[in-house]
Amino acid sequence: MLPAPHLLFHWSAFGNLTSDRQMGMGIGPVAWTAVDRYAERYGVDDPDEYDRFVRLMRAMDMAFLSWHAEKKD
Repeated sequence: MLPAPHLLFHWSAFGNLTSDRQMGMGIGPVAWTAVDRYAERYGVDDPDEYDRFVRLMRAMDMAFLSWHAEKKD
């Protein structure tokens, strides 16, 4: 199921950013620098929109990491 049309950019962004996560003994979060670079590349420069973008990426990342941890157990 796809997200609402107004969230498609964010859905796509998370899909692209998820390949830039920290790896080691386990799967880690997407680096903040990757989120910041992505926002800059795609012109998310309004402070409110930038904050919203970062919050959404972090929320999606936490949900993904939680899902992955449950799947692992």
